[in-house]
Amino acid sequence: MSDPVVTEFPSGCRVVSGGLDADNSAAAAGGSGGLARGSALAEGGMWLGISELPAGHASTLHHHDGQATIVYLIRGEMTFLVDRADGRTDEFTARAGEIAAIPGGLNHREENRGGEPCLCVVVRNADQPRVVNIE
Repeated sequence: MSDPVVTEFPSGCRVVSGGLDADNSAAAAGGSGGLARGSALAEGGMWLGISELPAGHASTLHHHDGQATIVYLIRGEMTFLVDRADGRTDEFTARAGEIAAIPGGLNHREENRGGEPCLCVVVRNADQPRVVNIE
């Protein structure tokens, strides 16, 4: 994919065109197992990127320190397995058009049990995303 083109306006607004690729770049804090991440833009304490997870693949167990994560599914489905403070695990699936929210600090993993690649937009409450892989 081409490098992003950023158009900046005197007001401080920006438009990013192209270059949005889940390439496991350092700006996106790298990948987790089969889950690839890409960084798009950071502004005002928020970060936005994309994640891709091929069908039949899973991420490693990981967390994002205190960063909350909001995931909007564009294509496919993603099953989340989230460790709770009481030692149990919440398991839920989000599908295209749905949004999942993961509070900061919780160990979790994502699985694509569907038949097509999963593509999603990810937002975190930090200028620089953190990924701490456990496995």
